[in-house]
Amino acid sequence: MNKATATHGPRGFECLCGNARMAARALTSIYDQALQPAGLRAPQLAVLWAVVALPGRTVKSLAGTIAMDATTLTRNLRLLERDSLIELVEGTDRREREVHATARGRRAFAKAMPLWEAAQKQVERIAGREARELNRVLLALSRSARQ
Repeated sequence: MNKATATHGPRGFECLCGNARMAARALTSIYDQALQPAGLRAPQLAVLWAVVALPGRTVKSLAGTIAMDATTLTRNLRLLERDSLIELVEGTDRREREVHATARGRRAFAKAMPLWEAAQKQVERIAGREARELNRVLLALSRSARQ
């Protein structure tokens, strides 16, 4: 056992960041498994959801709205574009691209939503009564990071 482990070993599980990252990986796995029949993964659904809900947003605006860095968003947009679920079109400012869901993308989104709802219910069962409060805290943390 090294000095850091001896000094901080059991307290490591008090780390909000580490625990949040472990929980995020577990949550992503639950949603990924549920979304498999729709051909989407959780990060892709999150992006597609925003594109469907906010048609014509620029990539930069979309990144800010869903609190995703531009590199990660671009990677997910490329996957969605490859699968013909979205299209990127030149915006009014030629330096910006607008993101639009295709008809195929809207169908994939519609197919994914019942699967997402089932995963959501599964996670709510795991989280128990605290699920709503947990969601509120996560949203508050997300918003504070964007300020």
